[in-house]
Amino acid sequence: MNFLFYCALSRIPLGLAVTLEFVGPLALALTGSRRWVDVIWVLLAGAGIALIAPWSGAGIDLIGMGFALAAGACWAVYIVLGQRTAAVLPGPVAVAVGMIFATLPVLPFGVASGTLLHLTPGLLLLGSGLALFSSVLPFSLEIQALKTLPTRTFSILMSLEPVAAALSGWLLLGEQLTVGQWLAVAFIVLASIGATLTTPTPQPAVPGEG
Repeated sequence: MNFLFYCALSRIPLGLAVTLEFVGPLALALTGSRRWVDVIWVLLAGAGIALIAPWSGAGIDLIGMGFALAAGACWAVYIVLGQRTAAVLPGPVAVAVGMIFATLPVLPFGVASGTLLHLTPGLLLLGSGLALFSSVLPFSLEIQALKTLPTRTFSILMSLEPVAAALSGWLLLGEQLTVGQWLAVAFIVLASIGATLTTPTPQPAVPGEG
């Protein structure tokens, strides 16, 4: 998932890559819906993401778009498998096992590029920090969330990531949001809050049933 996303970032803008990647979780959320109110929250979140996307840009790389969509498909699969894994393995163990298997299809690309021979202590330190903040910490927290949240609710709540990116850009990079982009933030926040408030509370099993 991350490998495909980084490939997309090398070809298309960050905003478009994030937006296209969210097609996967949103499609999963819509597929898992059983009530019309859930469809409303998905559509509202989708409208917000569409407002964030730089649709006015020209010359968008189709291969980059394909990478982003493929990353989104992997993200949807990760949500389903992550929830099942979290049910049988402790969070840290699930993340460790997942990262080991995720390394296998990516490692050949790193070896074939020949860049491993040019690693320096500084680059290794930066790479370790990237691994910690892009995979270890977020995946560990997501595994914990997947233990208690329905798949569709988790998918919609994850749509807050563009909001976090927009706020980080504003606070750390001095990026200014347009009125339309702030409206997109509001749509996504409302969709997330609505999904959380309207999710039925699981009822405890009655002794003797089942």
